[in-house]
Amino acid sequence: MSNEGSAEAMNDTDEILDLVDENDNVIGTIARSETSAGQLGGYIRASELLIINDKGQLWIPRRQMNKRIAPGGLDFSAAGHVSSGETYEETLKKEVAEEINLELDDSKLEFLHKFTPRPDLPPYFRSVWLYRSNDAPNYNPDDFSGYEWLDPHEMLRRIKEGDPAKKSLTETIEYLVDHI
Repeated sequence: MSNEGSAEAMNDTDEILDLVDENDNVIGTIARSETSAGQLGGYIRASELLIINDKGQLWIPRRQMNKRIAPGGLDFSAAGHVSSGETYEETLKKEVAEEINLELDDSKLEFLHKFTPRPDLPPYFRSVWLYRSNDAPNYNPDDFSGYEWLDPHEMLRRIKEGDPAKKSLTETIEYLVDHI
């Protein structure tokens, strides 16, 4: 993707994604443009990153208003659809480079959790990583309009009070709060 990132701004290029079963095994492929049409006949994959500083705050960007999903909303530090044939980690590194102009230092990267699809969220397997850094990255202005360093509890409060955000962000932050 540019998980609704740069590719979205270019009218959803027809990136090919792997379609997977309930065990995350590839069962076919699907064009990205077809993923919003309803029943997929399976699930798709996404990689997501949260940058966390020494104070336990998350670097949270705000999405541009032209985004189809969560316009102007809070977002992961970087995220993207896993293209066909790519691994979660390959996608993560590609999206981080595109969206926040950062080359990851593997010693600061920590796998957090792999979320399985839920009926109340988009049909994704989502692999989420934490990246330890006190530096704000140089984000792509086509993807994001700004950013804040937010305490996870403050972020959850703001989302519950109506600050727009990607739907899966709440699940991820709640998991993070319970497991750090």
